[in-house]
Amino acid sequence: MKIHLAFLVVAAFLIFLLDWFLARQWQRSKVGQTKAGEWIRLFLFFVLPVIAILGLLYAVIKVPIATDASVYRLSSYFIFFATLVYAPKAVIAFFLCIDVLFDFFVRRRAREKKHHYPKITRRKFLSQIGIIMATAPFVSLLFGVFKGRYAFYTRHIKMSFPNLPSAFNGLKIVQISDLHLGSFGSNRAPLADAVALINEQKPDVILFTGDLVNNFAGELKGWEHYFLPLKAPMGKYSILGNHDYGNYSRWPSTEAKQHNFEGIVAGHQKLGFTLLRNQSVTLSRNGVTIGLAGVENWGLGHHPKKGDIAKATRGIEDQPFNILMSHDPDHWDLKVLPQNFYDLTLSGHTHGMQFGIEKGDFRWSPAKYVQKRWAGLYREGNKFLYVNRGLGYLGMPARVGMPPEITVIELHRGDLPSPV
Repeated sequence: MKIHLAFLVVAAFLIFLLDWFLARQWQRSKVGQTKAGEWIRLFLFFVLPVIAILGLLYAVIKVPIATDASVYRLSSYFIFFATLVYAPKAVIAFFLCIDVLFDFFVRRRAREKKHHYPKITRRKFLSQIGIIMATAPFVSLLFGVFKGRYAFYTRHIKMSFPNLPSAFNGLKIVQISDLHLGSFGSNRAPLADAVALINEQKPDVILFTGDLVNNFAGELKGWEHYFLPLKAPMGKYSILGNHDYGNYSRWPSTEAKQHNFEGIVAGHQKLGFTLLRNQSVTLSRNGVTIGLAGVENWGLGHHPKKGDIAKATRGIEDQPFNILMSHDPDHWDLKVLPQNFYDLTLSGHTHGMQFGIEKGDFRWSPAKYVQKRWAGLYREGNKFLYVNRGLGYLGMPARVGMPPEITVIELHRGDLPSPV
């Protein structure tokens, strides 16, 4: 609770500082000195900040004691509102700051040069540029809410391994991750479209890499109808993510928390998945087998550290090729690579921060400042990690430049690609 309150204090201070600065700049403008300008100033720099701070206060107080996912959804819309308002304000303030700093450090000349053409002041130019630039985050966020979070797409990847048995040549894996079912509420039709898109890929096996819910077993109610139609002849397997342990609320008792956890565990089976909790299985094709293991969540900081690779590997030590499902990609660098056993590891967790830019070889997201491996394919020697960008959403009910992903991985027997 102290962390949440600290966040609220910092956020409220930044909101106050930003609106104080913009209100002063507004008063200096011609419009700001009119009667209408005063009413606009009251709305922009008093009413909106109060709504934003009250919304954040609601999230800080209610989320830690929430008993169902509706609080998470309502809080996410408060966060969206605050971001929708203050992202453009921050952009405008940035350009106005340039003008203020220029005046402070570079004194204006006593006599300005005369011009024989209409002149625009530096301040007006910067403010207009700021307004134009501020429309980008505003429009992007609106698109991310109404379209982006449901713009499911398939990302196709072909990989070759010299130790993959010939019987598995062409094996098609569909990976999905981070469903966060509670975020969808009663709006379930979008995920029905995602399920249909998955089935269109005709996967041999479907692997779900964790975070089925936001926090509560109750989020799973009624979803069987949507996920049981998923088809994969070699099976549908899943693991737990950090949100699947119910650690994001205070519980009246350890028994209540355990009961919630057991409901989440049971939910995997109800949705048609075989949950692997530090366990392994073999996938068989034409009498030949490869190994598939799944570990419980293992992450840094406050995230659960329940993943046990040694336990999960038992029974597949002699397999020629092995795949690991591990929710948090940090696990790969710190625990999986040192073991030097798994050829391919599949993770999720990051969501690509639900915001970023990916154009050709250029990739950027704030997620890169949080985690070393945040989206896509990574390689160390002859070992590979793929980080799925997630199918659902959490917190901000939007995806901007980081659409929900269905990964289609096709395995082939052959030489490893040359290192990049």
